[in-house]
Amino acid sequence: MLFGQQFTIETPFCEAVVRQRLLDVVEPRQAMRWGWNAPAKPYQGEVGDRAFQISRIIGYRNSFLPQIEGRIYPQDIGCKIDIEMKLHPLVLGFMLFWLSMVGQIAMISLIAALAEPQFDPTLLVPIGMFAFGCILPLVGFLPQARSSREFLTDLLTP
Repeated sequence: MLFGQQFTIETPFCEAVVRQRLLDVVEPRQAMRWGWNAPAKPYQGEVGDRAFQISRIIGYRNSFLPQIEGRIYPQDIGCKIDIEMKLHPLVLGFMLFWLSMVGQIAMISLIAALAEPQFDPTLLVPIGMFAFGCILPLVGFLPQARSSREFLTDLLTP
């Protein structure tokens, strides 16, 4: 999945320890954050008994920040944590709509550019917009997802 990742962490820690470790790094979600109030913890969201929904706290705007959902499953020794990172549903819906519209215009422009005997560089603008629209989520999502995966793996394994 390009704009979503799934992985599992197996840990010798029991559910209570996993939950407490998560609570130590997650603060309640806030609607507005002010620049002068440094967050006390690196993540925000909710941590329940066997599930959590969190996102990283960053000092800038990133609509492509991964939304992290996890489920904790007890095992004989320790527990297993299934984690899914994905784009916010509204951002994903908007990007799919926008890319489909720009993609159709880009196809028409490409066909028109190939049919014209003389090259018109303005016909390449929709193709550039489509390429930019494909790259933008990758640049915003993938580095943040990688960072969160490493953080959670280090946090929940000894």
